[in-house]
Amino acid sequence: MSEPDVLEEIERLIATLEAHPDSGVRDNLKALLQGIDSVHRTALEKFVAAIQSMAGEAFLRRLYGDPAIRLLLMSYDLVPVDRRLQAEEALDPVRGHLHAHGIDVEITEVVGGVVYLRLHGAADRAAAKRDLEEALHANFIGFQELVLRDRHEEKKALVSLRRPIYKRALSEAELPPGSFKAVDLDDLPLLLANVSGDVYAVSNRCGSSPLPLQFGALSGAELRCSFHGCVYDVRSGKRLDMAAEGIRVFPVRIEDGAVLVALGVS
Repeated sequence: MSEPDVLEEIERLIATLEAHPDSGVRDNLKALLQGIDSVHRTALEKFVAAIQSMAGEAFLRRLYGDPAIRLLLMSYDLVPVDRRLQAEEALDPVRGHLHAHGIDVEITEVVGGVVYLRLHGAADRAAAKRDLEEALHANFIGFQELVLRDRHEEKKALVSLRRPIYKRALSEAELPPGSFKAVDLDDLPLLLANVSGDVYAVSNRCGSSPLPLQFGALSGAELRCSFHGCVYDVRSGKRLDMAAEGIRVFPVRIEDGAVLVALGVS
């Protein structure tokens, strides 16, 4: 089983226990995850510091080259998250096949789970896109969408051609001011937060990791991850505790007492 498969299975098991009808089971799960995170974080921080002091930064970067090691350290913010590099590596298995059919792949930008790229060549673009999507689904954790154009061109298309389609997430009464709640909408994990009467929707994942944000703490508009200690502004998705990748924000509106969220748009 590959690393992404393991993480997907862990995510599935966590989600199953989170939905358990016994509140004691849910509380024990939260305490268990927090305890594991505390033990691992302390040990890994000391481990990385020791390697750096004894072998130097160059050796540490060599370790980062191993996808399994990099994935673990990224989960604890001990190595910068390079989503573009992850996407490049995810596409390596199909690059040779596509090149043999006259297609070269150029990634232009990676934003969260959305990969923007250009295809160079006149071969079957639809078949190439299917191959690329399969590779990204298999190897790129958090993959959501493949866009065959530059990001700024996608924004123009969204403004001129696409109207957001809002879907019901929950009732407004389920989300009083100061609270937040995890929901799955079209198999997409979301976290809805009520900040002084205004409702916001963000991805229920801490950065590029598979760990959920729903066990964190909300103070005003600031959401702190219980696993990593990362702090996000739920209004903008911006990371507040350091210069790093934020989380995706989704449009929200209230209609007839229901909270509606638009998916598939910026």
